[in-house]
Amino acid sequence: MSTVEEELRAAFQRHEETTPDAGPLRHRIDAGWVRVKRRRARRRVIGAAAAVLLAGLAVPVVSSTWGHGGQPEAVTLDAAVPGAGANLPAEPVDVLLIGADAGADTGAPRADTVMLLHVPADRGAVWMVSLPRDGLVSTSGARPEKLSWVLSTGGPRRVAKAVTTLTGVTPDATVVVDLAGLRGVTEAVGGVRMCLDEPVTAQFGRKGLAKGCQQIGGAEVESLLRARLGMAAGSLERDRNGQRFLRALTAKVTAGGVVDLPAAQRLLTAAAGGITVDGDLATLMRVVGDLGSPQLIGISEPVLNTPHPEKIYPTVGESLFPAIRDDGLTAWAAANPGYVTR
Repeated sequence: MSTVEEELRAAFQRHEETTPDAGPLRHRIDAGWVRVKRRRARRRVIGAAAAVLLAGLAVPVVSSTWGHGGQPEAVTLDAAVPGAGANLPAEPVDVLLIGADAGADTGAPRADTVMLLHVPADRGAVWMVSLPRDGLVSTSGARPEKLSWVLSTGGPRRVAKAVTTLTGVTPDATVVVDLAGLRGVTEAVGGVRMCLDEPVTAQFGRKGLAKGCQQIGGAEVESLLRARLGMAAGSLERDRNGQRFLRALTAKVTAGGVVDLPAAQRLLTAAAGGITVDGDLATLMRVVGDLGSPQLIGISEPVLNTPHPEKIYPTVGESLFPAIRDDGLTAWAAANPGYVTR
């Protein structure tokens, strides 16, 4: 062995004796890497509600002049998601979802579907509480009118006000989705698999759908979500089909557990401006980021209320609405299983 080699070996030996144990350092590196991966995951995870209701990166937040000539402010998901890991208060969140049609016969948009999406504090599920569109509601002592018409007479904020007057629940955000947007999103995910309790009759140029489990593509969305004639429970069955569709779309979008940002961007492009949000988008995005792949549970009137069709939940409203306000829907549903959509 040469002199140089001997000197190098001696130097290495001296350094080995003074080198600290690598175990603690390795542990800190591993822990730091886990935190980095978690932060990256939180930036990717957009819960089903985000994918279905917000559908992407540039959904407009509606200004106070929505529907009256105002221009909505554009807010991107990149601006909203970075705070997803912030320390959020464990509070329930309520979102008002309005499914609007174009109102081709009158030129004024009408609400085909109105439901409260309740996200409990434990983030264990998303409750879809349908509000029958033909029920009468009022705002500020005004003459009662059908819930479906409030959108055309006062926009989404007036719908939210009417819902608050009815239920005592003040929505944290209002989301309006039109059929074209849902059709585009459905096509973008390759359709959804769902089951129908009743067949949908072909009518008004829309195709029929068979009873049972089947694939629903973009071409079938309007038939599914607008059909009510010929069904035993009429528009109530339409509400339940809307809940089933939202649940199926949620399952399809979040099948892998996460929705990455490029995928969300594609969903938004597919929605083609058919989704608008009135509310705190950043907070809403953080909340739905906590959901991951949640269970969606529907609440709806089981049968037509023929004696008083104008009343919304006339039998159980006095217990249902406080259950939403007090974050007690799990116990309420257990006590009222007939109102849970299967």
